[in-house]
Amino acid sequence: MNFSTLIAYLIAIAIPTLTIYLFYAFDLYGTGRISTVLVSFGWGVVGAFGIANLTYRLLLGGIEFTQLTTLFAPTLEEMLKSFVLIYLVFQPRFRYIVDGTIYGIAVGIGFAMSETAFIYLPDAGNAALSTAISRVLSTSLMHATASAMVGIMFGRYRRATSQNKRLFPFMGLVLAILVHTIYNVGLTQIEDYSAGRFLLLFAITLGFSGSALIALVMNQGLQEEKRRFEQTLGLDVGVSEGERKAVQRLGGNGIEQILNEMKEFFGQENIALIRRLLVVQANMGILQNNLKSQVSDRLKRAWQEEIAEYQRENDEIRTQLGVYVTSFMRRVFPAEDQTLWDTVNSELANYDPTLVHTFDMFMRVSELAETFTVDQLSAMAERLSHMEIFRNVSLTNLENLCRAIVVENYSDGSVIFDLGDMGDSMYMIESGRINAYLTSNKDSEEKFLRSFRAGDVVGEFSLLDGQPRSARALAMGDVKVLVLQRQAFMMFVQSRPQVVLAMLQYLADKLRYTTASVEASTSWATRIAQGNYDDPYIFNPPVSNLPVPDDPPPALEPNDLSEDTPVIIGALLVRAASVLKERERTLRKRISDTWKRVTINEQT
Repeated sequence: MNFSTLIAYLIAIAIPTLTIYLFYAFDLYGTGRISTVLVSFGWGVVGAFGIANLTYRLLLGGIEFTQLTTLFAPTLEEMLKSFVLIYLVFQPRFRYIVDGTIYGIAVGIGFAMSETAFIYLPDAGNAALSTAISRVLSTSLMHATASAMVGIMFGRYRRATSQNKRLFPFMGLVLAILVHTIYNVGLTQIEDYSAGRFLLLFAITLGFSGSALIALVMNQGLQEEKRRFEQTLGLDVGVSEGERKAVQRLGGNGIEQILNEMKEFFGQENIALIRRLLVVQANMGILQNNLKSQVSDRLKRAWQEEIAEYQRENDEIRTQLGVYVTSFMRRVFPAEDQTLWDTVNSELANYDPTLVHTFDMFMRVSELAETFTVDQLSAMAERLSHMEIFRNVSLTNLENLCRAIVVENYSDGSVIFDLGDMGDSMYMIESGRINAYLTSNKDSEEKFLRSFRAGDVVGEFSLLDGQPRSARALAMGDVKVLVLQRQAFMMFVQSRPQVVLAMLQYLADKLRYTTASVEASTSWATRIAQGNYDDPYIFNPPVSNLPVPDDPPPALEPNDLSEDTPVIIGALLVRAASVLKERERTLRKRISDTWKRVTINEQT
């Protein structure tokens, strides 16, 4: 064996083997395992080729070569190569068309490798090197294409639900035989017609045409998967928006149905990553749409930074999933299909509102984001930042939140909200005055509580608790207010943990102040009940210098609670203790005087 022949054998064996290795290196072995690809490859190398070669020697040895290659060989070889696919299609590791394609290609290149090494190269002589190269570039691709046709149709059979699904395997085998026959007949005719001058060009052209055919059929199969997922999401062509939503309500959570189907493709270990990938891509799309809004450069930079962070996570997830799963996701969930992604976003939000930026989705649909100018949004954000409830939230987040604010106007005497109404909004007074009244249960008379003027905020705690209103709010004159709905606020905080943490910090401060206030109240009330009016503070410093209102309000507003609240309560109780002490001194004096008079009268 000379050097060129040795190189020819190396090419004939190394390139098919390298192809199988690339399946492994780039995670291109479908939803199964690399061992299944190796079994398919081994069947092509040993099983299918061995049986075919034995059949030729024992049964078809007397047939003319042209008849053998154009009539018998395509049918026999494609049937033998398909046996392993027939076995695999009933196994759990064979799930859909990409599996069939990969397994079919492995069988085909394995068969072609043995055919080249054991039949063509031994008789090639000085043309061994050119024979090896031409067959790798042509015949190997033809065998891979033919077997892939069978695998693809088996994959469609596995996923199809129609009654005609049993025709798919037969169609695949017929297509494989047809491709093989056209290739063999074409080579024979070209060789006879051109004396072999165009033989290599024709063979390579057919080989690469087969690769293009595989790509075309696989793309059609992936489009079918996309349409199937769209139907699951209620995106059938000709279905109205209302009908789509009705289908989603009746059919359950569409995204969960899709993920359950994909679990069959890619296994449970990849589903969590796929779910997160969908969430990341959904949020990236939402934020990209945000960049089209008229907002400050500060807010746009914040969105761009968030997009960059999502992009890094997106790249990490794609690396973990591998090329195969990533390619599937790109074809079935294309970024340019806005209708599909709008529905995916909605489904993800319905499944778990904390996953995606539902607030930003709401803003795009409601078109509220164009209500204010950039300067107005910035000014409102600055105003919110001075409120106790928002003091720990960043200006960029507050500006984003302000996009949901709407303007409302009330005439003199209008009821802005009534006692017992659900707390669903916060009001920032732009102009005018609002009075709060409390209705007595005994005489149904309204008692004035307090007045709110321009710059004040009414009902901010309703954003957090949504509890019924504790008073009636009336417009005193014409009033203009900026209204933030609780629904928009809740959507805003659900997918923004940094805002939630800032709100928790505020609530923790309030809880600390409340606890200290309760401790101060309990301590003083206990001492006063025991008559210990002169005991020093236990929890608070002396407050004799603190001003005490002559007419304190019946209750403190929640936003009035602060680190000074326990001291103020202590001051009020000091005053109460002083009054009680004076009252007790006066009472004791009266009792003493009365006792003296009684004693004198008895003596006289």
